[in-house]
Amino acid sequence: MKDALNISTMQIADKVQRHIMASFYTLQLNALQIEAERFGYFFAQADTAATMPPVLAERLAWAMEYLRKSYLYPNCPDGWERKTDRSMSDGYAQMHCRDILAALEALGIRLQEGPKACVLLAAEDSRQRSEKDRLNAMPDPFEFLDNQQIKKDFTI
Repeated sequence: MKDALNISTMQIADKVQRHIMASFYTLQLNALQIEAERFGYFFAQADTAATMPPVLAERLAWAMEYLRKSYLYPNCPDGWERKTDRSMSDGYAQMHCRDILAALEALGIRLQEGPKACVLLAAEDSRQRSEKDRLNAMPDPFEFLDNQQIKKDFTI
C-alpha cells in the first residue's frame, strides 16, 4: 500500500491552482486567437500592434467571455449568450480582454493585421449594422396592449 499524502498543503495547493489557472487561460487564449484569425488577424512577436477597430475589439471580448461562461457554467448552455451579453453591457468582458492583450503585449506578443482583415471586418460591421437596423425596425410587441384593461382583467 502506498503512503497517504496530505494534499492540503500550501505547496500542493499552489501547484494545483497554477495548473487550473493555466488550463483556464489556455482556453481563453485559444478563443481569442480563433476569433482574431476569423477576422484576418494573428498574434506575433512584434514591436508594434495593429490598430484595433471597435468591431474587432467587441468580437474578441465577446468570444473570450462566451468561452468563460461556457466553461464556468457547463450545465447551463441556454444561459451562456445571456450571461455573455450581460458581461458585455457592464464592461467586464471588454476590460478582461484588454487585460489579456496587455499581458500578451508585456511578453512582446501583439496583434497583427493579415491581408484579408479589412474585408472580413467590413463584412462583420455590415452584418452587425443590418442586425441592429432589423431589431430597431421591429414594432414594440406590447404597444397594442391596453394596460388599464390588463389591470382590470387580473385584479382579484
